[in-house]
Amino acid sequence: MKLIQYTFRKLAFPLLIVMAVWATAFYFLILYEIDDETNDSLQNYKEIIIKQFLSDSTALANHPDIMTRYQIREIPAKDANLSEDVFYDSTKYIEIEMEFEPIRVLRSNFMDANGKYYELVIETSTLEKEDLIETILFSIIILYLVLLVCILLVNRYVFKKSFRPLYTILDWLKKFRPDKPIEPLNNDTPIEEFAILNEGITDASKRSSALYEQQKQFVENASHEMQTPLAVCLNKLELLSENPDCTQEQLTEIADIHQTLGGIVKMNKSLLLLSRIENKQFADTETVSINAITKKIIQDFSDIYEEKQIKISVSENASLKYIMNESLATILIKNIVKNAFVHNIADGEINITISENTFSIENTGNCPELNKEKLFRRFAKQTDNNKSTGLGLAIVQSIILTYKISITYHYTGKHQFVLTFR
Repeated sequence: MKLIQYTFRKLAFPLLIVMAVWATAFYFLILYEIDDETNDSLQNYKEIIIKQFLSDSTALANHPDIMTRYQIREIPAKDANLSEDVFYDSTKYIEIEMEFEPIRVLRSNFMDANGKYYELVIETSTLEKEDLIETILFSIIILYLVLLVCILLVNRYVFKKSFRPLYTILDWLKKFRPDKPIEPLNNDTPIEEFAILNEGITDASKRSSALYEQQKQFVENASHEMQTPLAVCLNKLELLSENPDCTQEQLTEIADIHQTLGGIVKMNKSLLLLSRIENKQFADTETVSINAITKKIIQDFSDIYEEKQIKISVSENASLKYIMNESLATILIKNIVKNAFVHNIADGEINITISENTFSIENTGNCPELNKEKLFRRFAKQTDNNKSTGLGLAIVQSIILTYKISITYHYTGKHQFVLTFR
């Protein structure tokens, strides 16, 4: 999730709460103002009616107007309360509209010059609160949506403009390769934090490139310095074994030393390969055909392990193509297939199935189910095969991590590895 999307999601809920609280407060405030204004009007009307009644008590006893009605009746002195006006809401049936309408009522008492007490009841039409609630709710929803969209658009614009240096750095980091010349980071910004980040990223990239170059030189030097003496030792052992003065016991010792050195040569090559893969020295990529690579490797290993008489079947359900380094693709399939040959039994089976995005290989073997936790660890041998360096599956793991390929292992009487090319 991007930073802008995350921020929008975090803003939307608090804005909804704030708007809901504001809408509630606004609604009650509107109702209070309406009632207050209506009460003031009723009080003013009361004063006018009382003055006119006191000047002519026969003329204004009742007023049956549709919008504002009032009644005046004489009451006993004990029921009179001259110090308080009573306001309340009620309804009244309107014959013209044939329905009950809301009204606001003022009930007040007064006394005339003769000491008689009267009750004045004034009724005036007011707003229907149900309609008011619907109107306010509809208005709040529209206002909320418009306001939310405006706030989010403004925030998006502000964030996009403010965080432009950050996205410039991210784009630059995506293109950064320690094995390539460093492009200058053109990211002028008045923001101090981003300026510090620019400087830190630039320094870190320079250090990374320098360390990469040192490590690359070390790998190349180690490869040259170790492979040459080992090759010389192997050649000398071969020459020594051809000496007619060597006894059978000496020849056996020479053969053991030769085998040990051969294992060291293989291990050295595997470790150097692992180092090169992890340092991303196989940068070039192209669309490779896993089907074609598999056919060639099967042909090569069938000749090498011909004495085992292994039955091989290849089912090509689809053409599997993937963008990766061709050398690494070959090493990946080669190590998986070689693993099936090396750890197989005489007259065993190897079944390979290739689909649109998976490569599956299943083989018989002379060992039980393998430990999945140790399967891809370096030097974690799970068989007694002396020809194995314990690095084949570690190399496979390193390659699939580089190209986001997944691998799974199953045991159903046979060992099965499934590569999934995403």
